Amino acid sequence: MFPNDPIRAYFEKGEIKPRYYNPENLFDEIHVISLTDDDIEEEKVRSIAGNGVLKIHSVGRMNITKRENQLSKIINLVNKINPDVIRAYNPYLGGWFAAKCSDYLKIPFFLSLHTQYDYNRKLAIRGNLKKFFALKYTEKFIEPFVLKKADKITIVYKIIESYVRKHSNKIPEILYNKIDCMQFESANRIETLKTPLIISVGNLIKEKNHQCLIRAMKNVDAHCLIIGRGREYENLLALINKEGLEKKVTIKNSIPHAEIQNYYKSARVFALAYDTNLEGLPIPVMEAMATGLPVVIPSPKKGFSDGLEDIAVFAERTPESFGENINRLLHNQILYQQITLRCKQKALDFDQSIIEKREREIYQELMNLEKK
Repeated sequence: MFPNDPIRAYFEKGEIKPRYYNPENLFDEIHVISLTDDDIEEEKVRSIAGNGVLKIHSVGRMNITKRENQLSKIINLVNKINPDVIRAYNPYLGGWFAAKCSDYLKIPFFLSLHTQYDYNRKLAIRGNLKKFFALKYTEKFIEPFVLKKADKITIVYKIIESYVRKHSNKIPEILYNKIDCMQFESANRIETLKTPLIISVGNLIKEKNHQCLIRAMKNVDAHCLIIGRGREYENLLALINKEGLEKKVTIKNSIPHAEIQNYYKSARVFALAYDTNLEGLPIPVMEAMATGLPVVIPSPKKGFSDGLEDIAVFAERTPESFGENINRLLHNQILYQQITLRCKQKALDFDQSIIEKREREIYQELMNLEKK
């Protein structure tokens, strides 16, 4: 496995999920190639490997322009591990090392994509030229190679398909993120939380647009709890103070994944004003739906709703629109009950039993391909 980030980052965000890297316990061993100097101890995150043995190899920070000098080290390590399949979760440096190892060692390569990478470039040119030029470099010298070498490409949102087809001749398969519906179905309320409660879960970054929800709360008679970590934390606190919303909006750092369902269960509405050009159906939205919590999310572009028509409550990415639609749910009991039932039913499509089964099938297809 070549993950997006060090495993430590997922641990700190409370995003360690059982069997995440070992669907239906298919594998005896899971080896993570971590592009950092010192990742987390395996014992703290062992559950991501299910019943398999977990080994995290911290290979040090890598330089994208000097990657060729570091390649032999990675290839030798992967050769020693001798895996049946190599998987990467981005088309950047981790994906490039994975593709190179696959090509050199003749091991099947499974690539998973989790955002719209071309749109990331558009965002970068607006405010981060250094990042933009780095992404233009990867667009030319790295991403096409990674996509070309992948034996299988899956995407978690439909909006990513155009990126794959633009930079390769591959047709990706949509494999949504997975959630444990039973975990969220069996949630318990936290009696100490304020009511009525609006909840929002997501990294504290500009793309999640938490500012929109904070401002929307000026016209909503409820309390808002935002759960997340990120570089926008101080800016969001300043906004809360500026708007005089200290008694109506609270930000809480990450909650362990084993407990997050209880926070959803304690809320009345879930709301998140994320950028639909980057992501279509974030995991927190799916988790909230599985708890039976109505969700207020941004209106998608035509044809990219990921099946949420008549299920989610769509709003424009403005405080006025979010506030109006949250109030609709708070004050219309019939609508609330209808949306609740639809959300719970739709969430079953993303249950880990379904997604893991298909994920396992993909691995088996790739391993059978290797034997031919």
